[in-house]
Parts: sequence; structure tokens; C-alpha cells
Amino acid sequence: MSTTTRGLTRFFQRPPPEIQPSTELYATGIVRGSLPPSPPEPLEERMSSQGAYVSAYLAELAGGAPEAVPEPPRDPSPRQPPPGDRPPPPPPVPPDPGNAGQAPLPAAPPPLTPVDEGRSGPPAPPKAASAGASRRELPTSLARSRAGVERTLGRAGFSQPLTEELTDTALAHTLVLAPHQGLVQAVRSTLAQRVPVAAPLPATGCSIVLVGAGGSGKTTCAAALLAAYRKNSTMPARFATLVHGEEDSTLELILSPRLLEPTPADGPRARRELRLAREDGLVVIDTPRLSPSQPAGIRELARLLGELEPDRVVVALPATLGSVAAEQLLAALAPLGASSLVLTHGDETDQVGVGIELACRFGLAPEMLLEHAPAGGFKLKRMDPPELAASVLR
Repeated sequence: MSTTTRGLTRFFQRPPPEIQPSTELYATGIVRGSLPPSPPEPLEERMSSQGAYVSAYLAELAGGAPEAVPEPPRDPSPRQPPPGDRPPPPPPVPPDPGNAGQAPLPAAPPPLTPVDEGRSGPPAPPKAASAGASRRELPTSLARSRAGVERTLGRAGFSQPLTEELTDTALAHTLVLAPHQGLVQAVRSTLAQRVPVAAPLPATGCSIVLVGAGGSGKTTCAAALLAAYRKNSTMPARFATLVHGEEDSTLELILSPRLLEPTPADGPRARRELRLAREDGLVVIDTPRLSPSQPAGIRELARLLGELEPDRVVVALPATLGSVAAEQLLAALAPLGASSLVLTHGDETDQVGVGIELACRFGLAPEMLLEHAPAGGFKLKRMDPPELAASVLR
């Protein structure tokens, strides 16, 4: 018989261990000492320990080094003490009479341990203050040029938000493909792109209506426009005017030389004569003065213009008007469906930027400028978007 076989036979012939009475007493709970009895070992742990013992014994018999006995896995869940040895629960806290009817305060969270602080992770980085913080800083020469452009636009009457928007757009987009043209020219191009453009008039026959407040110069604009067409156009031009009738709610039409007496503007005769005049030429129509404080007159004129269907409605806006009053006037005249704008009194102030900015906001094409003629009287000057941008930013 080999040494390994004799060792296994001697190991399995050992007598079984005796159970001490005290262990049974502690297990059954008859005898209770100062220390609680240890709970019985699970079956898996006992089998694992016996298998490790057998492996170590066989390795010793074979003359080799015994393998390290692996530590049995521990149960992660904490073991509860026996019911008899648990600490008594804390006594209930009596309610405070002064806080009756109020919701109980939540319990304060326990203080963070060093392990919990490590798990919570590093603090989040602060967010950027604004989106513009990542933009590249301008060179000194370009920064001085931007300051000069913004001052010039501000003196012309443009608001600070629009001024900054124009310069930002020029720096971000316009100078990309033409970096050598300069910031002044880039802002001019950007402003010209913002200015609305009116649709072209028909060459066979059309009608133009001028509207505006009292003292805005709309009648002077109508006379100057009629004189310019009669002098330089290939089509004949006629003049008509709308006046209030006996009742302020009615409008009457005068069309020279066909209607020299006021005729109801919505009557069949006035419509027929106006249609015949539009077939072979131009008709310039003047209107009564309007006011934002009289919305009824604006609604009546809007109803009549909807029936006459003129080719263009032009608003006469004084350049000397403040931004607030000009905005109120254009908002009140919105029902008339105007598509164009003529700046009057343009040679009396340098604040033409107010009218240009409001024209862009209300979708009106600022295509004409009324000025005093050198020989006396008034003349109309056509303003294209590039020319208009160059006039406010030299």
C-alpha cells in the first residue's frame, strides 16, 4: 500500500467529533451566558473548509508545498443579532403643540464620509458667462474701426442693438470673402442687404397713393412726383386727390380734368374715370391727413384702397420725427397695406437712420427722399439700398 493510500485510509478512519453539551444548550437557548452563541456555519462554507483541509493534507503527504487556503466568501449583508440582544428602539418624540398643522420636517442627511465625498465626484466646472466669450479678440486696428463705425451709425439715428448687430454680422460673414475691403464697406453691404426693396411698377399704366400724417409733406411729395413724371417719363401723368365729404366718414374723389367736382370715391362714376386714367398712364393720388388718434379714418381709407387696388401705397415719414412717434405712426397706418416709404425733411436733420431702421422693421422700402431744390421748391431723389447705406456711413 502506498503512502498516499495509507494517509487517506487513516484520515477517513478518524472517530467523529463529539458534541459538547454546552454547545447544545447554547444552541437551544436553555443556558444563556454573557456572550451570545455563534450561529451555525453554512453548509457551503463547511464543505469548502473540509475540501481545503484535505487538499493541504494530500500535498503534505506528497512532499510538496501546501497551497494557500482561499478565504471563504463573506456574506455582504450584515447579520442581525438575536432578538433578545437587539437594542431597544428610541422612544417616540412627542409632537410640539406650537407646530400643530405643519408638515414634519425631513430628517437631516448624515454627514458625508471621505468615501462618500470621493464617490460624489469632482465639482462641475462653471458654465460660460455668454456665448460671445469664445469669439476671437479683434486686432487693435479693427477694434478702433468698429468703434468709429458704431459712433457714426449712432449719430445717424440707428439704435444701439441694430448698430451692434450690423457690425457683428459684417465681422462674422461679410469680411470673410473680402477681408481687404475694410469694415466701413462691409457694414455698408450688410445694411444694404437689410433694406427692403419694392416691386417694380408696370410700364403700361399704374396708380400711386401717398398717405401720411398732417404736416408730413405727403401733398408736396405728390406734387413733386407728378412734376417729375410729366417732365421725364414716357407715359402721361394725372393727379387725383381724396377729400372728406360732408360727413367725415365718407371720401370723395377729384380727378383733373375729368372730375372737377368732388364725387363719391366708391361710386361707379369715380371708379370708371379712375380706371380709364390708369389704362394709358400714371395716376398720383393724394389722401387726407391721418392720425393714430383717429383709427376710424384709417379704417375707412383702408376699405377704399382695398376696392381701388392701387399699384403702390407710399407712406410719407418726416425724418425729423422721433423714433417713438414714428413707430406709433407706422403701426397705426399698417392697415393701409403700404409697401414703400418716402423720407421727407431729409435735409433738415441727419437722423435719417431712424426712418431707415423703422422701414426695415415694418417691411417698407425707403426708395425716395424729399429735399429742397437748389432753384427753389422741392425735388424727389430716388434712394437705392447701396446709395442709402453710403449716405449714412461715409
